[in-house]
Amino acid sequence: MSPAYVVAQPLRGVDARYFALLFGTRVYMREVDKFSRGIVKDRNRLYWEDFKQMPSPCPPPSEQGLIADAIDLRTKALGLAADRVQQEIEVIREYRTRLFADVVTGKLDVREAAARLPEEREESEPLDEAEALAGDQEEAAEDLDDTPAEDEA
Repeated sequence: MSPAYVVAQPLRGVDARYFALLFGTRVYMREVDKFSRGIVKDRNRLYWEDFKQMPSPCPPPSEQGLIADAIDLRTKALGLAADRVQQEIEVIREYRTRLFADVVTGKLDVREAAARLPEEREESEPLDEAEALAGDQEEAAEDLDDTPAEDEA
């Protein structure tokens, strides 16, 4: 193990899922940037003593569990969709590899199929439903990560 890393264990009674979700938010990562030290941002280090000084909202353990459960419930469908997409990507990659091999070895003659292809269009194609949903999810996540603005007096 490298001496550059500290492995922390959650305190008894703490819901680690809550803190894993908290530590992954943009707001928290901005705090990490504030407490980190280094010459350039991509080489910054967050030392253990500095990490311990960072403010972290710590609701009671029962609320931590409720928060983590609510986030899990709301993101479960997104996770399942991402898994399906990943499986489809793998199938398409396998198909592409096989297709290339068949063309290169001469098992598949593509000249006739290529002649029937339509002319390429320069206009962009409309977003499909999955891309539109992903965009909505990203916007919703950004809204959750932003700190609330102070009310004007």
